[in-house]
Parts: sequence; C-alpha cells; structure tokens
Amino acid sequence: MADSESGSKVEQSDFQFLIEKNADGIIVVDGAGLVLFANPAAERLFGQPSNALIGSPIGLPIVVDEMSEIAIHQPGGGLVDAEIRTVETSWDGRPARLASVRDVSERRAMEDRTRHAAKMEAIGRLTAGIAHDFNNLLAVVLGNLESARRRNGREGSELGSLLDNATRGAQQAVLLTSKLLAFARRKPLEFRQVDLSGLLAGMSDLLQRTFDERITVRADIPSQLWAVEVDPTELEAAILNLAVNARDAMPDGGELVITTENIDFARDDTDDASDKAGPHVRISVADTGEGMTADVLNRVLEPFFTTKGDGRGTGLGLSQVYGFVKQSGGYLRLRSEVNVGTRIDIYLPKAAPGSDQVAQHAESSSELEAIPRARSGEIILAVEDDEDVRAITVGNLRELGYTVVEAADADAALRLLQGETTFDLLFTDLGLPGRINGKMLADLARGLHPELKVLITTAYAGDVLIREGRLDPEIELLSKPFSFAALGNRIRGLLDSRRPGPGRVLLVEDEFLLNLLVSDMLAEAGFSVDAAASFGEAAAKARSGIDDLVGAIVDLGLPDRPGDELVTELRALYPDLPVVLATGYADEDVRKRFSVAEGVQLLTKPFDLDRLTAALGRAGVTLSPPM
Repeated sequence: MADSESGSKVEQSDFQFLIEKNADGIIVVDGAGLVLFANPAAERLFGQPSNALIGSPIGLPIVVDEMSEIAIHQPGGGLVDAEIRTVETSWDGRPARLASVRDVSERRAMEDRTRHAAKMEAIGRLTAGIAHDFNNLLAVVLGNLESARRRNGREGSELGSLLDNATRGAQQAVLLTSKLLAFARRKPLEFRQVDLSGLLAGMSDLLQRTFDERITVRADIPSQLWAVEVDPTELEAAILNLAVNARDAMPDGGELVITTENIDFARDDTDDASDKAGPHVRISVADTGEGMTADVLNRVLEPFFTTKGDGRGTGLGLSQVYGFVKQSGGYLRLRSEVNVGTRIDIYLPKAAPGSDQVAQHAESSSELEAIPRARSGEIILAVEDDEDVRAITVGNLRELGYTVVEAADADAALRLLQGETTFDLLFTDLGLPGRINGKMLADLARGLHPELKVLITTAYAGDVLIREGRLDPEIELLSKPFSFAALGNRIRGLLDSRRPGPGRVLLVEDEFLLNLLVSDMLAEAGFSVDAAASFGEAAAKARSGIDDLVGAIVDLGLPDRPGDELVTELRALYPDLPVVLATGYADEDVRKRFSVAEGVQLLTKPFDLDRLTAALGRAGVTLSPPM
C-alpha cells in the first residue's frame, strides 16, 4: 500500500486493525465506485459476505467530508437506516475513498416513537378540550329535553315521540364524547379488582354465539391469572372493540384467538416489553384477517382515523382502547402484517395486594316515581359559571324540592358559605373562573363547615381530580351531562350517607351470579342483605329471626318450591312484609295473579338498580329513613 498523503488521507496500515473490530460498517471504494474492502460490520449492514460485496458497485452516495442519510436495502428485503461519512484515502497505490456507515435504525425508531407520543398527547389535549365544551352543550340540550318530556306527560303522543327521538340522538352524542375522553385519558374510571379468567371466558362464549359461523373464536385463558385493578365495564368494551375490528378484517371467515398470560418482566425472559418492569397480565387478541399496512399501523390509534367506508365507523374504537389501557397504568402493543393478520396485546399491571375497590355510584336513568326528593328544609349551594347549565341545574334541583342558592364563581360561593345560611350540600362545577376551581372551593368549604356534603360536576375530570389515571377516592363526582334521575339519586345518596341505612332485605335467588349482582345493588342502595338460594334456606333464616327486616326479594322460580309460596310463609312471620317477586318470564296470567296482592310487586328480569328500588318503593319499603 502506498504512503498516505497529508490532510484528510489515511494510511491503510493505520486502520487495518481498527476497522476489523469497529462496530460501524467500513468500506473502501475506488474511483468508479466499486468496493475494494468491507469489514465484518459492513457485511452485517449490507446483508452480504465481503466476497459478494468486493468488486460490485456500492450504489450509495459517496461525498467526501459530508454526512449523508441513507437507506440500505438488504437482499432478503430488510431495510436499514444509516448515516455515511467519507474521507479520501489510497488503496494499493490508487486513490480511493473510505466510508464509515453507522446503523441508526434504533435511534430513528426512538425518535419516531417520541414524535408519535408527542403527537398523541397533543391530540389528547385538543380532544379533551373539545369534549369538555361539547359536554357542557349536551348538558343544556339533554336537560331541556328531559324537562320538556316531564312537562309533556303524555306517553305515546306525537310530541312525546319527537322528544324521545331527540333525547336518543343527544345520548348518542354523550357516548361519542365519552369515547373521546377515554382516548384523552380524562374519563374517570371505576377501578376494582377483576377476575380476568371469568370475565374473558364469558366474553369469548358471547362472541362465538354472536359472530358469523365462518369465524372461529378460540380462547386460551388459564384459571390462575393474576388479579388486575381496572374498570370492568371499560375492559369489556375494549375487548369487544378489538374483537369487532378482528371480525371486520375477516370478511371471508377466519380465526379469532384470545389468549392471556401472567408475565413478570423482572423475571421472565421476553422481548415483548423490555422497557417495562414488574408483573403484568397480557391479554392478546389476534386474527387471521387482512392485516394493516405500515402507514395504517402508524395512524390506527388516532381518533377519527378509520379504514372503513362512510357511515361504518367513527374511528374511535382503537383510540378508546388506547386511552383506557394507558389510564389503567398499562400499555398497548400492535403487530400486523398484510394478508397474515393482526395481533394486539394489552398489558395490565398486577393488582397490588390488599388494594381496595374504588367505584363511583352508578349514573343511570330511572322511572320518575323512583327518583328520591328533597326533605323539608334542605338547602343546596349550586356553583356554575355557565348560565345555561346553571339554569338547568338549579331548575332541576328546585323541581326535586330543594331550596337552592346559586353562585357564578368561587368568590361568590365563599361569601355565601361565610354567611348565616346553613347549607346541607355544595354542588359545584370543577372549572370555575378565577384563581379557585371547584376542587379548591370544596376544600375551603369543608374547612368552614366540616360536615358539609360536596358533589363536584364536570365535563371531564382532568388532572385536578385524577391521580395516576384514576379518580381521587376522596372525590364525589357527577359527570356532565347528567340526567334528572342521576342528579336526584346522587344528591339524595350523599345527604343520606350521614344517616343510618334503611334496613335489611331478604334476597332469595338460586342463580349464584345474579344473587351476587342483586346483593351489590342492594348494598349500593344502602340496605343490609340476608341472601338465600332456595325456599328451604330462606324459610329457615326467616324462622330464626332477621333483625330490621324491611322487605324481601324472591325469585319466582326457586329450585325446591315456587317463590310465591314463600310469600305466605314470610307473611306468617312478618305480617305486611313488602315483597318483590322477580321473574325472567311474566305472562299476562302471572301479572294478573299478583296485581291485586297488597304489598307485593312483580319485577321482570333483567333489571337495574333504579327499577329494583322503584319496585321496592311500590311494595312499601321506605327507601330513605326519616329525618
């Protein structure tokens, strides 16, 4: 090899050892661009041995003393992002150029992930703001529609039908904003420990019965999965979203596979998420469908992005799943290949030992007669800066019988709280003008009146009320837009929480899961529960004596004797005991048989908490104790 020249030229003997061991690819080319030398790292970058490279044209930009960004296409179809820097040299006495090629694929991927995360965060903030304003508008729309329906009072009339149609449309808009808030991770979740094995097994059975017979649903769900702490309703919605997307990706049939696995990243050897630590449960939903291109995969989590035709989807399904998983402390991984299929993995952290259930009260509609009303002398301070929302809220509270004092901001509310009026409850919007928001106002109000009940309302909770993705357990929250029934039930529930419960109910239901569900409903309504699974067990409990028994809920079809015969047995021990008979099938004969029985009400399954409490009230159970 000839002696090196001065300046930027390098002798071959000076770098012979270094280039063999260098992590960067190093190649030498002649004036015609043919490869004269390639080190082992270059062989790996180009996907070819040195004897295949030497003598071949390199096909790369070789500009001395400049750095260029290039893409190396390997023979097997692989693509490597790289940077190339070149200096002049000599090789066997001939002028040549030495190029250093560095693989920057991992750095580029990290930069892409960072940009994507920043973009998603920006979209999330914009989305939350839009949902907030939209929910305030919906609160006004739904509030006025509900008020008009109550005043119309003629079911089946033309005006009533129009109001019902408008209400259904507005409620669909509420669901839309709920999905937007889920994506933005601003939706308060009802966290509780969940048995994934039972939940997912039930869902897989449902999907198999529901999907086209050309789609096979297969589930591999071990019984010893760790418990996770999530909102079970949102988790079911997430799995359903993924399953529906998988179905749509298999128009000619295929296989949907749901698998689960316990993974401890601190212990298990896995490439799934090397940057995550600790024990997680992985839920995987995979299909054998059409798959997604790289461009679609990069945008698939964005709200309103969809590959479906007009009118076939909002593009909010996967974005809702993404937001829910992130807010639950987990993360999402997507893999897809065109004409092979898609696999989506949800990783949820294992629940901490002894973690408590944190759940909000249900906000469901109710029959008007079941909505609890105010008691004499109860005064509410309502704080809301939006005049239209405040007018609806104050009007609804007064219709419920409460005395209402209203304020437009925190300063006005504090002056009222420092006055002579004694308030029973503070009902405040979270986003108030000025330096004091609703949460701060609540803290100041409790400082002045420690026994004051506080209910906060907002179109979205934001970081003020949410800690680590979940609602602060000290907060009582009613999300906008809320119904007349939800407002009445939450206000009454809070005011009654300082008083003893309404008593004990005997529940007789042989279906195990339904027994648990109704027990939870009764507990949420403030009742204590004595549960039995048969006529004999219930009769034995009744004969032994049940303190503070105020009513009974009896399944009509018990396994040993009919439930209606138990009414006679109970009434012999507890005269005039209110009884609700529950049944999955009530024909006209059954209805006539019990319509004249005093203190007995028939309730058709399925039912929710509002229908259950309404039936108890009609049977004669006092739902709230007197003052």
